[in-house]
Amino acid sequence: MGTYFNGANCDIYIGTGAGKKLLDDISTARKTVKIISPYLSPFLIKELIYLHSKGINIHLITTDTIEDFYGSYDKNIHKLIKQHQIKDNEAEKIRNKWIDLTKILLYSIITLAVTLILTAYFYRSAKLLYGIIPIILLFLLKHLYQNKIENHRIFNYKYSQLFPFKVFVSPQNANTYKNTFIHGKVYIIDDEIVYMGSLNFTGSGTKENYETRIRTTDNKAVVKLVEEFNNLFYHSGLPERDIQYWGKELYNEPKN
Repeated sequence: MGTYFNGANCDIYIGTGAGKKLLDDISTARKTVKIISPYLSPFLIKELIYLHSKGINIHLITTDTIEDFYGSYDKNIHKLIKQHQIKDNEAEKIRNKWIDLTKILLYSIITLAVTLILTAYFYRSAKLLYGIIPIILLFLLKHLYQNKIENHRIFNYKYSQLFPFKVFVSPQNANTYKNTFIHGKVYIIDDEIVYMGSLNFTGSGTKENYETRIRTTDNKAVVKLVEEFNNLFYHSGLPERDIQYWGKELYNEPKN
């Protein structure tokens, strides 16, 4: 992976507010937005989600350090991974039969208990204590089925991406492949405008920090950079987070 291009025409900016024009260009994108940024801010993720809702084709490359960096319960990645609950109808039928059976067992326990109490009231005999045995057995059977009901899975889960994105595993999280950390920041709008520099796709990076960035519309340079983005997105070979595995970490999965 890697691209070298010499002689591109570009604008250069150094200082605070380096992302103002970048955000303006992203907000007015007509077709596509492609972003590489190891760190993200939730309000900028919301902007990408809004653009996606308008039909803009979004591609995002980031790393699995994003939540550690932001440190917020407002998880960036939750917004980008959708959970789909799938019901197992046959499993639900079995569970419902067990529920009906526990109801029958409960009525039986109550009936036997009432009968035993009334019988003991009229016939005071030690032999009546044996009547407790079937009640205990029915209670244990009911308890057994209640446990089966609680642990019986009728829902399975799958996960999908809101729009295409890659979350590469960082070296600090056991990425041993060439010890590669995706640290570059690249922003491509409509395959016509490219920004590069030090600014992350965060509030501080785009607005507050003293950052560097270049902006180019040089056609030959843009073509090269789009090609590099596509190679990284589709052919990098770098380890990445599996969306199904990660979805199970991010979301609760009620059994029933």
